[in-house]
Amino acid sequence: MKNFKLILIFIISSVLIIFLSFNINKLKEPKDVYRVYLDGEVIGLIKSKEKLESYIDKEQKEIKKRYGVNKVYVPNSLEINKYVTYNEKISSSEKIYNKIKDQEPFTIDGYVATLKKDNKKQYIYMLDIAFFDKAIDKIVRTFLNPDRYDLFLEEEQKEIKDTGILIENVYIEEMPTIKRLRISTDETIFTNEEDLIKFMLFGTLEHQGTYTVLEGETIDEVAFKNGLGSVEFLIANPNFTSTKNLLFKGQEVNIGLINPQITIVVDQEEVEDQEIPFRTENQYDYTMYQGYSEVLQEGEAGLDRVTKKIQYKNGIITQVVTPKSVSLKPAIDKIIVYGGKQSSWGGSGAIGDWYWPTVFPYTLSSPFGYRGGVLHNGVDISGCGYGSPIYAAEYGMIMVANYQGRYGYHIVIDHGNGYYTLYAHLSKINVSAGQIVSRGFIIGTMGNSGNSTGTHLHFSITIGGPPDRGGTFVNPCPYIGC
Repeated sequence: MKNFKLILIFIISSVLIIFLSFNINKLKEPKDVYRVYLDGEVIGLIKSKEKLESYIDKEQKEIKKRYGVNKVYVPNSLEINKYVTYNEKISSSEKIYNKIKDQEPFTIDGYVATLKKDNKKQYIYMLDIAFFDKAIDKIVRTFLNPDRYDLFLEEEQKEIKDTGILIENVYIEEMPTIKRLRISTDETIFTNEEDLIKFMLFGTLEHQGTYTVLEGETIDEVAFKNGLGSVEFLIANPNFTSTKNLLFKGQEVNIGLINPQITIVVDQEEVEDQEIPFRTENQYDYTMYQGYSEVLQEGEAGLDRVTKKIQYKNGIITQVVTPKSVSLKPAIDKIIVYGGKQSSWGGSGAIGDWYWPTVFPYTLSSPFGYRGGVLHNGVDISGCGYGSPIYAAEYGMIMVANYQGRYGYHIVIDHGNGYYTLYAHLSKINVSAGQIVSRGFIIGTMGNSGNSTGTHLHFSITIGGPPDRGGTFVNPCPYIGC
């Protein structure tokens, strides 16, 4: 019996030794697995990287349907690295999927366009690079005559013989870089060119405001009433081709403020016959009383053929150079003699009776009205050349003649009848405060000082007070004859 017990103990001990030896050997066998990290933290081990990726792709049917794609990938924050282990717990693909599905967004194949504007980066995600190319083309055509642009692309523009327009160059100021990548589905991803165009023009996909036209309203009036420039209105409403297009009562138009995400630059040569309005020279006969007037010479408009090099940025003139101007017909000044007895030095303030403040020819590079939702309180006159003379628009007293950050070198004239004029961005001032000047007197020279984007004169008229001191800005064009 004793021998039997010893034999039994020996057998059990041998079995245990064999079992333990087998498992120890088993523990020493290395296994190739994959360690899964989410945002840098380990969330488990899996046998197959491919099986996890396949499981995610199979489960994300909603993403496939939403974006019209055939494949969904792991989140960008997920890392799967090969790992060797002897005896660690292996997780199923389903378990790992359940850990990440509500924490991090999955990804799909696409493209990103990186834009740099005003030292800021803008990322635009899209499924197809063709969307971007088509959107850019349509945006360019928003700011350009499409037919003329086609001739430029096909190199079929004709040389200007008499008058006309020749596109010299078209480009994007902030040329984007585009690369392929896996896009996180929590980003705004453009799936069609229409949405992309809307975003590139307005900076948002939110619904833009609309306005119902009242009887008799013009495009210029509707634009101004809603804080838009006329060019901005035409961009927001591409069905209109000109501010002269007619509106009808009850018509609904877009009044969304454009905020282009890129800058389309267009360089053009333009040759036009520009009417040179005659100037009115006022003379005074102090032997006659006020109220007396006599026209000594009738005025007659002249005509110049003007060649201009103009640069546009998103449809707005930013630079004008006038390399050539040929007189086809000289203008003849109108001369009027007024009675001078007991007259004050105040001007008439009559609409259309003011002196044009620059030389001819000129370009009205920015009208009175809204630009980017901000009122442009005067007119910008360009193309006359740096250092060209600036004239007093009416008889009056120099109220301000100094430098200020916004207007640069500028002059304000008090015309003594509630009217004031502002001349800004000058290169030189020829007068001083308190000085009396006549209409047409050279008060300074055109420049680019202050907050300015090129050589031009900013000219404003206010009524009831000086500019920025209680005066009401009015459109100068009816007064000086733009």
